[in-house]
Amino acid sequence: MFHMPRTIYDKAAELGRLMAESEIFLTLKKAEEEGQNDPELSKCISAYLEKRERMEEETMKDEKDFDLIAALAREIDEENQLMKTIPAYQRIQEAKAEYNNLMSGINDILYAMLYPDVSCSCSGNCATCGGCSSPKTDAED
Repeated sequence: MFHMPRTIYDKAAELGRLMAESEIFLTLKKAEEEGQNDPELSKCISAYLEKRERMEEETMKDEKDFDLIAALAREIDEENQLMKTIPAYQRIQEAKAEYNNLMSGINDILYAMLYPDVSCSCSGNCATCGGCSSPKTDAED
């Protein structure tokens, strides 16, 4: 098993607790729960997954029906496009993007702390900075 110094473990656990309580994470969890309970989204996801499974089965056959594979690929694309129009799906994607931005910011801070001598390559606008040791925080908004 991987050994981690206790102080690092404690700080990582603290960060995890703070993230779990953050509005960004709570919004993502709520959007995902609402998405699971949305009948339109559930129907679309089921159809999408069924068609993907059918296409995978067809591509595994020795004698493939390439017309069927092409038709299924088009249907999968249509289901994917339809899914993108469903408000519950859009809310999940927006919340995931915010969460990914949070994770990216955390990684940027860790990188800056580990490699403080790496010069900052940002434009001077901390909102777009990916390597500065002084990241933009909510307090600066």
